[in-house]
Amino acid sequence: MPLNVPVTLTLPPVDRSFTVHTDRQRWSAEQLATVPDGRDFMERAVRRGVREAALSCAYAQFTPAEVVTDPHPDGSVTMTGRVLCDERDCHIAAQRHHFDDIESIEAKAAADWVAQKELDLAPGELGVVQKRARTDWDRRQFRASLGFALIGVLCSAAGGAMSKYDYTKPEGTSPGTHIEVWIWQNVDSICNHLAFPAVVAGTLLVLFGAIRLAVTNAKAK
Repeated sequence: MPLNVPVTLTLPPVDRSFTVHTDRQRWSAEQLATVPDGRDFMERAVRRGVREAALSCAYAQFTPAEVVTDPHPDGSVTMTGRVLCDERDCHIAAQRHHFDDIESIEAKAAADWVAQKELDLAPGELGVVQKRARTDWDRRQFRASLGFALIGVLCSAAGGAMSKYDYTKPEGTSPGTHIEVWIWQNVDSICNHLAFPAVVAGTLLVLFGAIRLAVTNAKAK
């Protein structure tokens, strides 16, 4: 059950607003037995659920979730994963959610979990960590966008070079009797067929890289 729980604590000199990105899963003994290392597999699923609970939150994506395991007498296991963040947008979005009865139980548990933590944090410290993580993510996106653009430029350049290639068969030679003539005539034919598609594909890759870069820069602001 992926869930985002808004929590406000009184931490002098100001109240602090947090969001708990959480996921709770209960697997039966049969489910655990169907996969090798069932508990490890389940823990990975819970951590993935925490990330999926807040796909737009860099802190949830890059911070390992704190996982609590509760075994039951019937052999089933409940695992709860939680990540704490102080991103304002996450808190506002979490406040808009109407919790049903089952979700309210987990929301209270998440709030208790935060209350039990010793939050010796300066205001904005979590935000600084998140900004650093988001910057690392943006840097990877920036490199990927440049990679698309560079590949596009190379592809267009190759297409332009192929369009200029023109092989003239020497007089008195025949492709059927001269293997070298046959090879170069086929190269000429391949270049003629691939030149235009290569230029088009390269241009599209450059445009895609530029658009991707613009979107990444817009998100980073």
